[in-house]
Amino acid sequence: MSSAGERQILCRKDGKPMFFVAESEKMSNGSRRTIYYYRCPVCGYRIEVEQVYISVEKDSIIVRRLIRAPPQSS
Repeated sequence: MSSAGERQILCRKDGKPMFFVAESEKMSNGSRRTIYYYRCPVCGYRIEVEQVYISVEKDSIIVRRLIRAPPQSS
């Protein structure tokens, strides 16, 4: 059940409600990557929403974001 203001994303393959997932990992070069996506618990289909890369170069912290168009809500 959705709370007020929360939109429900349905899977394009089977029509089931999808869950929002945040996944973070440390890369071999020391940088970090976080991926935000919707995932169907039934078939595993996923819709990637955003990626954030964080790296350190010299005395600077570099943050890069890749944002994709949000999926259509139902």
